[in-house]
Amino acid sequence: MTRRASAPAAALCLTLAICGAMMCSAPARAATGSAAGAATDARAGTATAYVDGISDQDLPAWDGDFDDSYFGRLFSAVWVEGGHIRLARYVAQWNLMGEYSGGADAQGDYHEKFEAWLTDVGELGLVPEIGVTSYDGSYPAGVQEYLQSLRLLLDRARAMGHPVRYLEAWNEPNNQGAQTAHRAAQLTNAADQLCEQDNACTVVAGNLEDSPDVAGYEREYERALDFRPAIWGVHPYYSVELRSEAPLENFIENLPGAGAGARIWFTEIAARRCADYQGRLRENGAGGQAERARWLLDTLMPAARPEHVFYFGFLAGERRQPSCSSEREDVALYEPSADAADPDVPRAAASYVWGGGAGALSGSCGEPLSFPGGAGEEARAVAWPAAGGAGGWSLSVLIDGCTTLTGSSTSTFIP
Repeated sequence: MTRRASAPAAALCLTLAICGAMMCSAPARAATGSAAGAATDARAGTATAYVDGISDQDLPAWDGDFDDSYFGRLFSAVWVEGGHIRLARYVAQWNLMGEYSGGADAQGDYHEKFEAWLTDVGELGLVPEIGVTSYDGSYPAGVQEYLQSLRLLLDRARAMGHPVRYLEAWNEPNNQGAQTAHRAAQLTNAADQLCEQDNACTVVAGNLEDSPDVAGYEREYERALDFRPAIWGVHPYYSVELRSEAPLENFIENLPGAGAGARIWFTEIAARRCADYQGRLRENGAGGQAERARWLLDTLMPAARPEHVFYFGFLAGERRQPSCSSEREDVALYEPSADAADPDVPRAAASYVWGGGAGALSGSCGEPLSFPGGAGEEARAVAWPAAGGAGGWSLSVLIDGCTTLTGSSTSTFIP
């Protein structure tokens, strides 16, 4: 894999053209009077006001290769250098270290793609967070086999100069990971012991989906733990799809001490454009996706006050064109352009997820920069080095005095 070029000095500006009056009004901030909001009173720590982590398996293969990706440059200049994204998450096949690797390669085998992800994340200066799972139906025969594979993975990341800071013992065991609560707890205990031995990583416990049966699963999982975790991960997909705080409240209320003292992370979440939380085809469309993103940022996060939020799916890799037929749970915030020479296209939801502030869809020269468009007008990204200058991608240039990105992160980042 070729090394990623340094981020261009020219600032990149994101322009969103959004159709419909509903999409152009500034959402009001929600009050935190719910049970989830009340539970935060007893929790220490600083909450993030917006998405500050990325959970995107396709990062090395954006537009075919991160090195040559228009969106890679946009992501680096806007999301990372702007101070928004500070952590990066990857959910890895538990035994991937048994596969041959000739080195980081976005087009290589699974092991090589994982090393490509580590390489790109390291060059971006993001903090790596790893989850472990099974995608192929094979599972560790026991805790020792799991530990052996996990140690190899952590050692490889350290040798590459990108040590794993945070570790999820098993991803979404009550859904995608398909593990019993007792086995998930055993793996979490083992991962915690390994982190303590090396004194190099911190376990993020749980990482459960907020499904209707989460309470019983959660209590059984907690009873089998050998330690009291400081950080609990949750995937509030049901809450976002239903636009209801009840599923997440159910998860928090069943934590030890009803969540008192716990640091809550949304280790994976997205607003779906199609397919609901049970995988059934459902055409939410771009407007429905944006409404769910707005609800996540303006209602759920202020109420639950998560310490970090990882968004799943920025851009489909290998220039795949998302659709409700080929991407059943399409969550992408951007679409690859039809022509590789043109910039990738932001969806309306990207504006909410980027800034997460009231009025994110209004204004002319702020963060995020977004403009309501005319009826039928498509969204597009615009890049330019100076007001009135020529963009590097032969695009029209906005002449309004906006020459640099404004604003920066004010969220407390826990290293």
